[in-house]
Amino acid sequence: MTAATRVSRGAAVRRRRVAAAVAGVVLVTAGIYGVSRLGDAAGNDGSGANGDGRSTKASELLVLQVVGTHDPLLAVIGTGRADRRPAFFSLPFDLTLTVPGQGEAPAAEVAGLGAETVRVALSNTFGAWADHVAVLDLNGFSSVVDRAKGIRVQVPGFYVTDEGNLGPGSAQLSGKQVVALLSVEGDGAEARWASVVQGLLRGPVRLSEGDLAETDGIAGVRRVLNGARGAAIAPFPTLSVAGSVTVPMQPDLDREVAKLFGFRNPVPVIVQNGSGAPGLGQNVAAVLLPLGFRVVLSQNADVFGYERTRVVANGNDAIADARRIRKALGVGRVGVSQVPSGIGDITIIVGEDFTG
Repeated sequence: MTAATRVSRGAAVRRRRVAAAVAGVVLVTAGIYGVSRLGDAAGNDGSGANGDGRSTKASELLVLQVVGTHDPLLAVIGTGRADRRPAFFSLPFDLTLTVPGQGEAPAAEVAGLGAETVRVALSNTFGAWADHVAVLDLNGFSSVVDRAKGIRVQVPGFYVTDEGNLGPGSAQLSGKQVVALLSVEGDGAEARWASVVQGLLRGPVRLSEGDLAETDGIAGVRRVLNGARGAAIAPFPTLSVAGSVTVPMQPDLDREVAKLFGFRNPVPVIVQNGSGAPGLGQNVAAVLLPLGFRVVLSQNADVFGYERTRVVANGNDAIADARRIRKALGVGRVGVSQVPSGIGDITIIVGEDFTG
């Protein structure tokens, strides 16, 4: 799982420190293996979760992406519940994400990795599986807006665009005007994107197949968009590391996800590529994330050539979850280490028996 993206110096330093700590744990484990920012949404907790990490009343989630500008226009949208109005998160443009199978990467690079990788990366970030993904180019997004006969957007400033001067304040915008607003470079880009998404969700979204550049299926996308009508902007808490890297602030983000979408906190796991096969980390994550797990560290094992997958519970309390992982992967054996990693509850060394 060698990183395929560039990372900033601050992120790289942080990752090396974590990797060094994990390496020490893995050595001990091997020895005993075989022994058993914007926001107006509010709500309550996500109790009553099932074994897949979601409450019986959990939201259905959609990753929405618009491509064609220099900014990573990404949002995670959730349907409403009986006790909660719909909500959505817009992804901070300067965020650094843990991408299973590729390490840490800034949002701008993640946005260019393809729909399925984006879905896995954002699901991992939020600790909640996104049931659906929809990618639209600027023309497709413009068509959606025009089909709604324009959308009302709270323009956060004054902008000179090819479609005329826009803002400040509330304005009914056409598809071309929305695209022009999102294409402006400079300050306020995150607020503009969040305002556009909120404006889009104020009314019914009429989506056609031709609008979509990539998707897992239009029926599910339409269902989430319809269920998210009137969605509120949810706060995305972030933390600056070493003054140069922005990461999600935890456990604050997990609390917001539980409160708004009805998911319980994910179980942290470490995934190591023990076979050398490319794309392994993403494939493993796609199996585990819907079951309530989060990949907190993704890296290569000490060596390649592991024939059999190993699922190591880092302490007796994690054995039940390790067995769930073994069952989900369909391969490997479960072991236990009595030395906590301090990072993940379970360490998975993926062997050649896992074919994805």
